[in-house]
Amino acid sequence: MYKEFDDIVTKFKEINSKGYIKGINNNLLNSAGLTLEDLLGKKPDSLFFPDYKEIEIKTTQRFSGYPITLFTTSFDGPSIFESNYILNTYGKYDVQYKDKKVLMTSLYFNKKILYNNYYFQLVFDEKNEFIYIKIYDSKFKLLEKRGIVEFKTLENKLMIKLKRLCVIYASKKMIDNNLYFRYYKMECYQLKNVNVFLNALKNEQLKISLILRISRSEKQEGKQKNKNLVVAIKKDNLESIFEKVYSFEK
Repeated sequence: MYKEFDDIVTKFKEINSKGYIKGINNNLLNSAGLTLEDLLGKKPDSLFFPDYKEIEIKTTQRFSGYPITLFTTSFDGPSIFESNYILNTYGKYDVQYKDKKVLMTSLYFNKKILYNNYYFQLVFDEKNEFIYIKIYDSKFKLLEKRGIVEFKTLENKLMIKLKRLCVIYASKKMIDNNLYFRYYKMECYQLKNVNVFLNALKNEQLKISLILRISRSEKQEGKQKNKNLVVAIKKDNLESIFEKVYSFEK
C-alpha cells in the first residue's frame, strides 16, 4: 500500500471499531458522509481540494446503486457566463419557484437526450482537446454548440482533487428514531493517469450530467445553485481509472 494512505487507514480502523455511530442528522442523502467527516475532524465545505491530507473521501451506503460523484466543473466557453446562457435559453421554469429556470439532464456522447423539447448530445473533440454540447431542436436541427470544457480543465481537476481516493462503505439502521451508521469497509485508490481518464470518459464509463438548479437546502433555499457539469462513476467502474491499492472490511 502507498504510505500516503497510512494515516487514513489507521483513522478508519478506529472508527470501524466503534460499531454503529449516531448520525449528525436523519437525512438519508448526506448524513453518512457528514457524520464521517465529523469523525475525521473535517468541517463541511465546498472547496475544491481533497477531503483529508491530499486524499479525496467518498462515502457510499450498502446496496446503494447511485454513482459516486468525482467532481463538478464549470464551462470554459464559448461565453463568459456560459451556464447562465444555457439555462436561460434552454431551461424550463421550476415547479416551485416559477420565476426561475432549471435544467437537469444526463448527457451522452453516443445518443441525444430530450429535455424541454430540445435534444442535447456531448461531443468528444480530440483535435481541439475539449468536450462540448450540441443542442438540437425537436426536429433534430442543430441549433448551436455550447458548453466547452477543455481537456486541460479536466486534467487540473483530477490532479488537484483525485490523485488519491478512499471509498468508505456504511450500513445504516434506525435506533429510537435516529440514524446510526457502521463504517465497515474502505477501499483506497490511486489515479492511473489523465489519458486513461479521458478514454474512460470517451467510452462512457463515466456518467456526465448537466445540473443547473435551484437550491432546496435551508440556508440557500430558492437560490440558483448551478453545479454545471457533474462527472460521476459507478462503483463497478472505479478500476477503469483508478488502481486499487488497499482494501479493508470488518
